[in-house]
Amino acid sequence: MDDVSKVKRDIFFLSIKESFISTVPYLVLSSIIVLINQFFILTGLQFYIVDSAMLTTIINYMNEFFPLMLMTSIAYHFSKRNNINNIFIITLSFSIFITVESIIHSANSRWLLHDAGVSFFVLVIPIFSVVLFNFIPKFETKMSLNNAQLSNVFYHLKSFILIYFLSLFMYLALLWVIDRSVAIIDLQLDLGLLTQMTLRTGFSQLLWFIGLHGPNTLSIVIPNINLETIFINNISYKAFYDIFVVYGGSGSGLSLILAALIYSKDKHISKVARLSFPFSIFNINEILIYGLPIVLNRYLLLPFVLVPILNIFIAYLYVGFFGINVVTNGVSWVTPVFVNAFMATGGDLGALLLQFVLLLLGVFIYSPFMKKYSLTQSSSNHLERLKNNLEMIELLEANEGVKSNQAESRIIKSNQEVEKIVNYISAKKLMVHYQPKVDVEKQRCSSFEALLRIKRDDGTISGPFFLESLELAGLASIIDLWVCREVRRHFHVWRLGAFSPKIAVNIHPDTLIDNNAIGQIIEELKGMNVEFEIIERDSIKDPRSLSNILRLHDNGFGISIDDFGVGYCSFEAITFLPVDTVKIDKSLIDVIDGEKGFYICKNILELCNDLGMDCVAEGVETELQYLKLKQMGFKYIQGYYFAKAMSFKQIQVFEPKFRRYDIHSETKESLI
Repeated sequence: MDDVSKVKRDIFFLSIKESFISTVPYLVLSSIIVLINQFFILTGLQFYIVDSAMLTTIINYMNEFFPLMLMTSIAYHFSKRNNINNIFIITLSFSIFITVESIIHSANSRWLLHDAGVSFFVLVIPIFSVVLFNFIPKFETKMSLNNAQLSNVFYHLKSFILIYFLSLFMYLALLWVIDRSVAIIDLQLDLGLLTQMTLRTGFSQLLWFIGLHGPNTLSIVIPNINLETIFINNISYKAFYDIFVVYGGSGSGLSLILAALIYSKDKHISKVARLSFPFSIFNINEILIYGLPIVLNRYLLLPFVLVPILNIFIAYLYVGFFGINVVTNGVSWVTPVFVNAFMATGGDLGALLLQFVLLLLGVFIYSPFMKKYSLTQSSSNHLERLKNNLEMIELLEANEGVKSNQAESRIIKSNQEVEKIVNYISAKKLMVHYQPKVDVEKQRCSSFEALLRIKRDDGTISGPFFLESLELAGLASIIDLWVCREVRRHFHVWRLGAFSPKIAVNIHPDTLIDNNAIGQIIEELKGMNVEFEIIERDSIKDPRSLSNILRLHDNGFGISIDDFGVGYCSFEAITFLPVDTVKIDKSLIDVIDGEKGFYICKNILELCNDLGMDCVAEGVETELQYLKLKQMGFKYIQGYYFAKAMSFKQIQVFEPKFRRYDIHSETKESLI
């Protein structure tokens, strides 16, 4: 799989996970209302106008609206990750949803969307809308409107209508296939109850894994008419399932939670487990499934399916062998484990022992999978392994940097990919190359930017593809420190050859808030001719960032603002930071052939000159760009026009090549 395919795959899974995680607060609230309702039912209490009937109505409405909320969340996150207008995809998804649901209702289909806790169509509609939007050609409008918002509406209008009808055709075709499949399923084989429960449980777990509400969705596709049928001894099918199979909710959630609390060292996993625990006691496990998450989590799929199926067979043999009977099959599904068995069997200790054994067995089965998953989610584990891979054995206390990146959705986003990256990179694969910053006035080069490069398995050298994932996992500090060590090692070699260049080193924003990492970087490069390039972000105003930038400046290092003119660009930064150099971003250099781009770059240069700062034009690739920059008065130019990044040995003999008109300084007419 190439890098582009990996990126697309990661964006897809990230969007799905973010969508489900965003609905967790709603699920927590609905779970609390379910518990309150159960309390009202058991006690017969009524508070003013609030009683169990009203709470039941609220619960039903919340269940009905959850698919719409999930669809909105999916539409939002998928459009965001694909750089598509959020409102466009959300509105389109609702339009298709309403139409499809109306058709289903009028056809009396079984696939009534509001009956399934999380519908298949809710997942498909927004995702398919985004895919179609990226696939079909865009329609430019010839209408010239002064209102930018109105122009944007007309720009999307044709795509909106086309995607709507294409989607409608696809869903109608899908509905036809589903109806035919349901007709076939209606011809169910005469399977035994044990086989039916095993198959239904396995399918239910798989549905949970892809984000669908397992029992609800399965009941719509294949209705279970055997719920009150006696399964074994005097125990009904439903009671057996609730008491001995899914304690803590689908997947035997209590076992999973205990395994997470005992074996996981990851703070996110432990936090979700603690949050889920009081709800799982009452067999409500949506928080665990969507918050951990179980959805699309390949590390937990096998035990999530295996544990409840094992519970079925073990409990079936145990109940039959020891002759356990029940005195009532009417115990509610939200009754806690042990309590439900005690109430159903009239206090049979054998039933309680069976639950306890199954609970421990589930913990035992989940434990190795949870350990492995926990390691893939652990930033501290990645930090230790990355240090070892890069041959930096002594401890780097990067806890501040790691903690600052412990936002739950970001950790889930990055760590499965980080696991692969940490296994892949080592000191033998990473290298530091240097790109020249050419002094066009003196027609020589004594300044270079240190750039991280990776040597792939096929021997080719390219830019690092993994920096964003390592950043999200809180591992930027270890990479920055490794680069600084390589620069120091190269300085020692250069000095032997009487070569003393000025080197610019990039510092990640997360490293800037890590006091210990900055201290080690200062020790590594102190006394060397080094300038640190800082990317301007909101975090640059963090007191820790400001303090560490001043530390670097006070220790004799230059400070450069990188990528100036785009992103979080603010002229305010150069008023409160000790800035020596400003680097104009390549995106502005690329539009320098236009009048606006020309004057923007020219005025930034003049501002820097007035403030006594050096100004570097980076990303210069063409002769026209070079000539215009030279005409403006730029002294320092960096880019492929002169040279790509090269090894530390090559820069010792690097000589920038200039054209004849540079040598003779010929007068040229305006290039604007």
